[in-house]
Amino acid sequence: MKKKLFAMLLVIVMILAASIPAVSAANTALDTAQKVSFTVACSKPGYEFTVYKVADLVTTTSPYQTKYNSLVTSISDAVTAGDTEALLTALDADSSLAGASSAGTYKVANDGAQKVFTDLSQGIYYVRATNYPANVKSVTNSVFALPYYTSEDGWVYELGDTIALAAKVNESEPGIEKIITNSTQGNVNYTDVSLGDTVNFEIRTDTMGLSQEVATHDFKLSSYVISDKMSKGLTLDNNSFEVKLIGEDGTASPALKSKDDYAVDITASEGSDTLFTVSLTPAILAKDDFYKASKVSVTYSAVLNKYAVTTIEGNPNEATSLTYANKTGVSSTVEGNTVYVYTYGLQVNKLDEKGAPLAGADFALYKTEADAADEKNAIATGTSDKDGVVKFYNSDKEEMKLQSGRYFIKETKAPTGYNRYTEIIGAGNNPVKIDVTYGNSFINNTYVTSAPKNGVAVVSVTNTKTILPQTGGEGNTLPNVIAVVFALLALMTVSVYLLNKGRSKKSADTK
Repeated sequence: MKKKLFAMLLVIVMILAASIPAVSAANTALDTAQKVSFTVACSKPGYEFTVYKVADLVTTTSPYQTKYNSLVTSISDAVTAGDTEALLTALDADSSLAGASSAGTYKVANDGAQKVFTDLSQGIYYVRATNYPANVKSVTNSVFALPYYTSEDGWVYELGDTIALAAKVNESEPGIEKIITNSTQGNVNYTDVSLGDTVNFEIRTDTMGLSQEVATHDFKLSSYVISDKMSKGLTLDNNSFEVKLIGEDGTASPALKSKDDYAVDITASEGSDTLFTVSLTPAILAKDDFYKASKVSVTYSAVLNKYAVTTIEGNPNEATSLTYANKTGVSSTVEGNTVYVYTYGLQVNKLDEKGAPLAGADFALYKTEADAADEKNAIATGTSDKDGVVKFYNSDKEEMKLQSGRYFIKETKAPTGYNRYTEIIGAGNNPVKIDVTYGNSFINNTYVTSAPKNGVAVVSVTNTKTILPQTGGEGNTLPNVIAVVFALLALMTVSVYLLNKGRSKKSADTK
C-alpha cells in the first residue's frame, strides 16, 4: 500500500545549490556548543511519542552547506543526498532504529497538552508515535534539524513553532449497526412473527486499523470482537453464523472460515437470555485483506420460542458492541443498537345463551378461510376452561404466539347439551384480527403505536342449547331424532308381534 504522507514539519538545512548568494544580514557563525530545544503538543489522549536523535551535526562550511553524520545506517544515503522525504520514509521503515539515541518520550496522559524537549545536542531529530488508541488509521511522524539557518535570524537553536502532533494522526470511530433482514413489517429495526418463525439478523461493523508498507505504520489490530445479547424469547441457531468482509463498493467476500478466521462463543440456557461473541482470529487480523475491506458482516438466525412475551416492549436483540485492540494493547469499545421482535396472542371467550362462561368447547385456529372450511391444517387448538377462556396451543403443547393479522377459528366440538357453532369465526365482514400498528420512531420503549391490551386479541363465541339431551360431538339434533324414531318403530313392531301371538294362542285354547 502506498504510504500517504500528511503535511510535515520538516526543517533540515542540507546542501543547497552553490548559486544561492551569500547573506550578510545575519551572523553566519555557528556556535557548536549551543544546545537546541523544541516543543511538541497533542490535544488527543491515548498517544505516546518517542523522540530519537538520528544524526549528529559535524561541520558547516557555510550556512547553506552543512554535514551530518548518520547514527542509523538505513538513513545514510538520504542524509547525504539531502532528500527529506526519503529520510522520513527510511526512518519509518526501520523498526529498530539501531544506533539512534533516545531524547525522551512524550506521553499525553502524563505530560499534558504539550512537552518541551531542551538541552539537546545539535543534529537531526525524529518524532515517532510509539503508542496510540485503537481507532487510529494512520500517523505521520516528524523529522527536523536543529539548529537551522535563516537569512533574517542566522542560526536558530530553538524550533519556533510547536510541532502539532494531533494534526498528524488520522482517527475514526468505527460504526456498528444491527438489522433484521427478513422483517415482516418492512423495517430493519423490528419484525412481527409467530411462535416457531425464524428471524434473520445481520451485524455490520467498520474495519479498523491500517496495513501499510512500512513497519512503523503497521496499525494492525490484535483483537476484534463483536458481542450480542438476545432475550429469552429468541432461540439462537448455533449453526447459522456466517462472517464476510465487505469492500468499499459493497461487494462481499467469500464467507470466512470458522475456527480459521473467526470463533463463536455462546452462553445459553432455556428460559434465559443468550449471549454470544464472534471473535476474528489473529490469523485474519494479520492479513491485508481485512484492512482493505470496509466492513465486517455477521449474519445469524433465531427462532421465536415459548418464552416470548406479547407486550408492546417486545423481545429485544440487544447489547450489541464491538471491542477492538491494536498491537500495543490499547483497546476501545463502541456500542450498537437494539432491534425488536414482536408477537401477540389470541383468546376466545366461550359463552352460553345467557352470556355465562361455558366450559368444554373445542376450537381450532387456522391461517386461511379455506383451511377452516375444510377443518384441516390447524395451526393451534384449544378448549374452553371453567371461565370459558380458550387459549390456543400448538402440537408441542406450547401456548401459541402469533404474528399480527387476520385469523379464522372453527368450533370443532360443543359442550354437552349444546349445539356446535358451525360457522367459520372470522369469515365475511366479522374478521378475527390481531390489529397492530407501528411507527418509525422508538417512543416509550417501543415501536408499537397501537395494539390489543397486553398484546392479546379477544373474540367471544356464544352457543345455544340443543332441543334433546346429547353427549356432545356434532351437537346436531337430527341424529338423535332419527334414533328415537327407530326406537319407537322397533317398540311398535315388538308390541304388534306380541299382541298377535297372544291372540293366536287364545284361539287355539278355545278349540
